[in-house]
Amino acid sequence: MKIMNHVLVLLTLLFVSEAISQSTTFEYTFKTINDDRVFDIYENSEGDIIFCGGTSKTPDFWNSSLLVAKIDSNGNELNSNIYSIDNKSIYAKQILLYDTLVLVANISDTLLFHPSIGLYNVDYNLNLTNGTIYSFNPDFLFWDTYSLKLNNGNILTNITLRQYPNLTWRTHNYVFNSDFDSIYSKYYPDLMRPTYHMKELPNSNIWSLNMVIHQYELFDSSLNIINTQKVPELLTGNYGVGWDSDSSFFLLGKDVDQFSGNGQNLAFIRQYHPMDTSNYLFNYWRYSDTCDFPAIWNGVDLNKKDSVYIGGTENMDFYSPWYGNQPSWFVVIQTDSLLNIRWERFYGGDAYYNMTNLIASNDGGCIVAGTRYDYQNAPDYLLDITILKLDSEGLITSVNEDIPEKFSEAIVFPNPGYSQLNVRIASQYSESTFELFELNGTKVLHKDFFEKHNILNTEGLKSGSYIYQITNDIGLKESGIWIKK
Repeated sequence: MKIMNHVLVLLTLLFVSEAISQSTTFEYTFKTINDDRVFDIYENSEGDIIFCGGTSKTPDFWNSSLLVAKIDSNGNELNSNIYSIDNKSIYAKQILLYDTLVLVANISDTLLFHPSIGLYNVDYNLNLTNGTIYSFNPDFLFWDTYSLKLNNGNILTNITLRQYPNLTWRTHNYVFNSDFDSIYSKYYPDLMRPTYHMKELPNSNIWSLNMVIHQYELFDSSLNIINTQKVPELLTGNYGVGWDSDSSFFLLGKDVDQFSGNGQNLAFIRQYHPMDTSNYLFNYWRYSDTCDFPAIWNGVDLNKKDSVYIGGTENMDFYSPWYGNQPSWFVVIQTDSLLNIRWERFYGGDAYYNMTNLIASNDGGCIVAGTRYDYQNAPDYLLDITILKLDSEGLITSVNEDIPEKFSEAIVFPNPGYSQLNVRIASQYSESTFELFELNGTKVLHKDFFEKHNILNTEGLKSGSYIYQITNDIGLKESGIWIKK
């Protein structure tokens, strides 16, 4: 009997352990009467998600207040805080990890002049407990910043400004200690060195990625530049970087078909050395007539080398990236370590979505953050923040295993459309069938697909609403309304 009791206890512990290890997934929306944007996200050991950005009463975002918020592992809001400076625009760009969190904030006047950066400690309740502001030449325009926590606890911050009126680049690297005292700086006259990613290498050299002239740059411990190397495959930014060791990384960028000049495309590289580009792997998502753009802040991350998460925006409006007047989607892709695509998922289509960040989560899935603009019902150009917690298959599942309607494995666009219809099938499906029906049930179009991207001629169809179905025998089942004008 005692043995049976031990067995029951053991089985109970195993069951509890298995239940805890299962992924919790959700969709969360941060919505106010303001224009809200998210830049950086962080998941702590308890599964809480902290995100930061800015909130503004006007859509130009140059009159913003700093925003930081926290949700629990089930997607419930725990706390949020807004911090303002009179006659200034301030938004939090990055989260750095210390005993308490550190926020790095971009600060300027409402015309982007009088540039400054702010460094702030944040307590458990998201109160800003300590802070320091460093100001620069008031006649310069703010471009951007990127910060890195160094192994010795100092903070390295790249600050890029534009000198008015000729817009000459002015780049500085600053080193601050953990008390936010400035201890060293380096100025790079007339050099374009805006950095969006940095990494401290084992020899204390600093690797950085220059987004404007598209090259890797290597700095010594005194921040002197000692080597440069062009990014392979002519990839441009916004870039995403995910390191899988101290010397190798995965790179996400934007690729354009070099022969046609078309196809704003997500492309990815696995590089085996920080600077040597003679040996790397390359793959891309697709070429198309839409703009598929990497997540604005970072769109690649991994906890395991064989499960790389990649994210961006499908059908982005390149000329109005925050307020596109068209449907778009978050796209999330998982590849193996050799960049072979395992699956892809789409989220959205009911509004204009713009992905800003993606991180691998503690439980093996990923967390996606971005903005949603309801262009059909929000004439004031106000953004909401959307955060998705996805499992290792890129899905959101509830207790009854339902998948939200906004999740798709195939998308139809443009919608409304005119003389042609584009159908994008997720990479995990090699075959599918497309059918189009009038509202009375009459089938007007049937097509078997064997490609991921397919174009149908709809010129002969009369104007009106149609029902489409996209199916196959191994689980693909999508349907919806398509409108021909």
